[in-house]
Amino acid sequence: MAALRDRDFTTARARARARVTAGDDAAAAEDARARAEGEAEALRARNEAELVHKGTLSVPRRPTWTREMTAEDVDANERRGFLEWRRALAAVEEDERCELTPFEKNLEIWRQLWRVCERSDVVVQVVDARDPLFYRCEDLEEYVKELNPGKSTMLLLNKADLLSRELRRAWAEYFDSRGIKFLFWSAKAAYEEIEAEQIAAKAEQTARDLEDTRRRLELDEGDASDDGDSMEIAEEIRSKAEAARRAAEAHADVLKSMQHDESDAADPAHISSRAELLEILQKRAEEAVQTMGATRVQRQGAQAHRVVVGMVGYPNVGKSSTVNAIVASKKTAVSATPGKTKHFQTLELGDDLLLADCPGLVFPSFSTSKAHLVCNGVIPIDRLTDVFRPIEIIAERIPRDTIEHVYNMKLPLPALHEDQNRNPTARELLRAYCAARGYTVQGNRPDEQRAGRAVLKDYVSGKLLYCIAPEGYEGPLGASRMGEDAMAGYGAGAIVARETADDIGSAGVEADDALASAVLDDMMATLGLSKKKGKERMRAEHKYQKKGKKEKGRVKNKNAGVNTTAGGQGFLTGKRGGMLPAHLQANVRSAIGDD
Repeated sequence: MAALRDRDFTTARARARARVTAGDDAAAAEDARARAEGEAEALRARNEAELVHKGTLSVPRRPTWTREMTAEDVDANERRGFLEWRRALAAVEEDERCELTPFEKNLEIWRQLWRVCERSDVVVQVVDARDPLFYRCEDLEEYVKELNPGKSTMLLLNKADLLSRELRRAWAEYFDSRGIKFLFWSAKAAYEEIEAEQIAAKAEQTARDLEDTRRRLELDEGDASDDGDSMEIAEEIRSKAEAARRAAEAHADVLKSMQHDESDAADPAHISSRAELLEILQKRAEEAVQTMGATRVQRQGAQAHRVVVGMVGYPNVGKSSTVNAIVASKKTAVSATPGKTKHFQTLELGDDLLLADCPGLVFPSFSTSKAHLVCNGVIPIDRLTDVFRPIEIIAERIPRDTIEHVYNMKLPLPALHEDQNRNPTARELLRAYCAARGYTVQGNRPDEQRAGRAVLKDYVSGKLLYCIAPEGYEGPLGASRMGEDAMAGYGAGAIVARETADDIGSAGVEADDALASAVLDDMMATLGLSKKKGKERMRAEHKYQKKGKKEKGRVKNKNAGVNTTAGGQGFLTGKRGGMLPAHLQANVRSAIGDD
């Protein structure tokens, strides 16, 4: 309409303001300049508002209470104080210049945080190492010191194996310069190490059992009616024992390759192992107890002499995984969906250490947008109704060649007048993903919502890696978890062990050899492996296709080959109406303005 009438139109809705021009280059340049000035002004206004309201964003304090007060009085005071805290934050939310995170508004969750902070001698904030400052709550550290100046706080930077060694050293210098205690840690790598140890122990136990069985057969050889059969069984079991030993040795080699860091513990970039983490937590908790002295809350019974370590932090940063790795068993439920843990629990780690796990909660802080919270894993991805804005952030952060390498696909080519190496737009990324994976809906249109959720989950899990660096850092950002060499070794060790077990399963045990079959079944069950299955017969692919219902008067292959990509409506189709391959879809050039 603007182009036809050769006029400009301006429309306003809520806080958004849009301007449509007639297509004049000078007008377009003026419009771009005005838009840039508007964004700069909005940024200045947001910074001013955040500076004004910074003191309001705090952790709710528990009102003072005594043992002489009744439970009803304590509850009433807590509800009143919590309501006043909510009112103060509501006043900040009314300021249109800034935006707050969807912080926890349930009093019961905050009560559990109060309880954990009061009981703990050391409060550990578990943060995501890819963006530690976003997940760190400085006011929580102040609140812990208000409870008792002798209490200690520290940061546990989980998923540190996703960071390069240089970036870890940069963050170490940043925290050291500010007097912040921290540790690099990887809960997933630690738990995989525990599982490898268990597999190695099973393989070694199986080897010992098979060796005992072989010896019994050799002792009974004189009583057997057929000495040849007994010797064959003995030789067969001997070979199985050797194979099981090889599996145990392979897993032992895996454990050596799965070390978190080749450098010593003095290196600031060192990623702590499970044993090192337990030792440091125990040591710092004991130091805090000595500092508090008589001011420490006295506990009753068997817990009087124990030191308590509290684990707090945002949802989906790996608190439950950390607890499971420390305890060396799955004591807490783990899920990719934020907010899996609902109640705090205490876990015993020996006679002197107690671990208190608090549910994940979102602290009040300033946020750029809701889309950034989705990318940081704070908001559950499966509840999203619109994935485009978060995907836009991912497309801005992840380079084009990285996306093509991770997903083994080809992105649409930029328009000829644009930079050929520019990052893709959100729609280009989603359409390419749908074409590569075959995600379509009715009318041969791309299922962009499904593709967007899949890409977002890969970004949150670290498959699409993006790390935040401290100011002034210009080195490499990301690294594969535990290092490429270590992961390659782990994969090779697992394959060797599995192939060895498959060799054991295919040793040719006859059905009438009851003893050998029983030993084999027991060994396979102990290792957690199943025997090889026969190759299933695959049905011909064309037999799954069904012809559609014929319509009277229809035109065969109508609109075949027509590209309706304007606005992302559909894919290119062939002469027979089928979708063209993904690499042909990517040959269609598109511009940033097409979205």
